Amino acid sequence: MNKDYLQLEFDNLGSEANYKLADPTLVDYYKRLNNREILINQDIDDWIVEWTQEIVEWNREDKDIAIAERKPIKIWINSNGGSLNAINELINICNLSKTPVHAIGMGKCYSAGGLLLMGIPKGNRYILSSTEALIHDGSTGSYGDTGKVLDDLERTKKIEEDTKRFILSHTKITESEYDKNYRKNWWLDANEIIEKGVADHIITNIEELF
Repeated sequence: MNKDYLQLEFDNLGSEANYKLADPTLVDYYKRLNNREILINQDIDDWIVEWTQEIVEWNREDKDIAIAERKPIKIWINSNGGSLNAINELINICNLSKTPVHAIGMGKCYSAGGLLLMGIPKGNRYILSSTEALIHDGSTGSYGDTGKVLDDLERTKKIEEDTKRFILSHTKITESEYDKNYRKNWWLDANEIIEKGVADHIITNIEELF
C-alpha cells in the first residue's frame, strides 16, 4: 500500500496537532508526494538526490504490481536549468524506472530543464502551449593555471560531444541543424518543441494533467 505522506506528517506532530497548524508549504509538498508528483521550479541540482530517491521508493512500492496498473510518476518542469551531472542522474533514474514516468513542461524548460524534458521516455513528454525550451553550448567555468584551463577545456569538449549525441538520439533534430544552432541561445516555442521531437504532445485539455 502506498504511504500517506500527509498523514505521516500529522502523526509526527503528535499532540502538537491539537494547537499547531501544519506549514502550508509542507502540506503541499506531502500532497504532491501522495500524488507521485515532483515539482521542479528551481535549479535542478538543488534537490536531485531527494527526487531520485522518491522515484526509487515508488518503484519499490510497486514491485508486486503489474506495470500497466501502476500509478504514473509526474515531473512538472519549470526551470532555468542546472548541473549537467545532476540532470543526467535524474534522466537515468527516470529511464530505469519500471513505473511509468511522465514529464509536463510548464513555461520554462531551459538548458538542463530542456534535456530532462527530452530525456523522459518518448510518448510521455507533455508541454503547455506557453512552454519554451532553450538549447545552448556549455561553459568551462575554468580559471587558474594554463594547464588546468586546457584540461577543463578538453573535459568541456567531451561533455559537449556527449550532450550532442544525447540530443540527436532523443529528438528529431538533425546533426547539421544542431551544429548550426548550438553555439547560440537556441530558443524553441511550443510548436517547435513538438516539431523537433523535444516533447510529444501539447496539452489542450486540463483533464490531461490529472
